[in-house]
Formats: sequence, structure tokens, C-alpha cells
Amino acid sequence: MDTPLFTGTYPVSDDKVAFFRENGYVRFDNVLDADEVEAMRAALEVGMEAKKESARDLAGGGDKIVQMVNLWEADDVCKAYSTSPRLAEMARRLTGSDEVRLFHDQALVKKPGPSAASPWHQDQPYWPSKEPGMLSCWMALDDVTIDRGCMQFIPGTHQWGEFAPISFAGDGPELRDLVSPEQDAQWSPVPVELKAGDCTWHHGLTFHYTRPNTTEHVRRAFVTIYIPNGVTFAADEKMDGPLSDSITSRKGEPLRGTKFLELA
Repeated sequence: MDTPLFTGTYPVSDDKVAFFRENGYVRFDNVLDADEVEAMRAALEVGMEAKKESARDLAGGGDKIVQMVNLWEADDVCKAYSTSPRLAEMARRLTGSDEVRLFHDQALVKKPGPSAASPWHQDQPYWPSKEPGMLSCWMALDDVTIDRGCMQFIPGTHQWGEFAPISFAGDGPELRDLVSPEQDAQWSPVPVELKAGDCTWHHGLTFHYTRPNTTEHVRRAFVTIYIPNGVTFAADEKMDGPLSDSITSRKGEPLRGTKFLELA
């Protein structure tokens, strides 16, 4: 393909920014065109093969929710996507930050069913950040329905604070067990079905979930996570993660690392 991938911008209206800040998530359609989707599908295969030694099943065994982190290190197309100004500017607009950095990217694949559910959880408890504010772009590389495992959100939960991390293997309390009766009364999930090339963005504290993929089709998603200004390193207050060794910050300093690329 002669046309460079992932160039150009994507408009983020004030209404979209306001929706994100009120609800903790927002959707965008046609962020990738058909050629870019096909390029990312092919790149995903290359990157996942290169990173297969680091693959893990978030559900605790087998390959029910396959995760691979930082495919940008293994494939040039993944790198062009994960570091693209198009997505970085969207992150900057949604957060209002002067600059954003890439925390990491990850492939999340649910093979034809039944796979496993990704339990209701927040992302912030698994990240080494002290303050909330980091956000994720969940890009659909296949059409995703509820049965195929689309994202579901509880609007406004990014304003409820940080809860304990939830076990993806199902050997601990569920997130709903931890909320107050008043919060439980607001438990009204919103599923967001997407076409390939559409995406959702969500705040690190927003409650979200995906059902098992019970269809005959694979569900491939590519996630990029961004660090805006004002986020510092929590150090020993958070669990170790796959990128812990790359962090260069001391406790309380802005969250920085050798792999946290400055994008915008």
C-alpha cells in the first residue's frame, strides 16, 4: 500500500469530550479505514508470533483471553499505530493534557467460543500510577457484538474512586460486591457494539466488562494506554506489572519509563 498508515487526524468534538468526562467512556466510529484495519490484523499476527513467549491468558489458564503486551516493539505497523499522532491527539483532547505518553499497547484476543468473560473491573488498580487520569483506546479489529465480547461500561463510575483489583481467574470477590448500596442501585451496564475500525476510550477508573465470545468468529482488539500530565509513580503502593523493570521514576515523580514514549 502506497499511502502511509495512520496519518491524518480524527476530529474530537467538544460534545465528545464532555461525554467522556461525564460518563468515563466514549465511542468513535471509523477511526481506522478498511486498509488500516487489514494492516493491523496482519500486524497482529506478526507481533503475536514474535511475542508468543510472553503471551498470557488473563483468565488463568489455556487461551481463553489471550493478552500480549507491547507489540510495538516487535512489528513496525503496530509501532506506527501505537505511536500515531492521530490517537495521541485524541488522548490529549479527551484528557485536556498538554502532552501524553504511551504506557503500553496490548493485543486482547478471544478465540471462537466459549472463551471467558473479562470480569467487571477498573484498570487503575493494575497500573503503577498514583493519581487517576490514564486512559485506554480499545480498537475493534473485528465487528464486535455483545455475544462476541464487546465492551460494556457503567457510566459515571470513574467518579466513584479506586477499588481493589479483581481477579480475572474468578477466585476472589466481584467488583459489584465492593460497591455501596447506593452505587449498586446505579448498576446499569451499557454495551457498545462496534464495527472493525471503531473504538471506545475509557478512563482508568471506569467499570467495564466483556462477555465470553460465544460465536464462531475470533474477536481481536488492540488496546493502547496513555499517560497524561499529572500522573505520578505510586511505587510500592501498587502491584508489580509487566513493565515494572522499565520504570525510571522514583515514588511521587511523574510516571516515566524507558518504554513510555512521548507522543504529543
